[in-house]
Amino acid sequence: MNRCSNHRPDFKELVFKENPTRKNIYDLQTASATFTKFNYFRLEEPVKPYLIQLGVKYVCETWTNGIKVLHTGIIPTGAPGYYFGDHIETVKEKTKSSLMIFRLIPDSSTIQIYYFNHFNKRSIPMKLEFCRNFIRQL
Repeated sequence: MNRCSNHRPDFKELVFKENPTRKNIYDLQTASATFTKFNYFRLEEPVKPYLIQLGVKYVCETWTNGIKVLHTGIIPTGAPGYYFGDHIETVKEKTKSSLMIFRLIPDSSTIQIYYFNHFNKRSIPMKLEFCRNFIRQL
């Protein structure tokens, strides 16, 4: 069985704050001209039974010009307050997957995302191992 690599790929650290007038909407706070994937997202508890069975704690989604550009279930990593999800996008007619590690900061209405552009692991166990190793190094 292949083990997860200890290689730490490049990532962007993004900070989102809950919008005071739109419940469950989180707006990008970090002024990062190099991150243009999305500038807000909605976070809600899953409704669909298959998501709940997969261990999804929240569903994260966003739209750009009426087109859904992000839709992922976020799953607990086992570290308190940390979750992971995927961002799937099409780039030059190819599907690219990027891993996101979410840190929900209690009592602050703040969510931090570590965004690994075009880097991901194939299976949930591999993603969990990578996320736990990354979180331990923070």
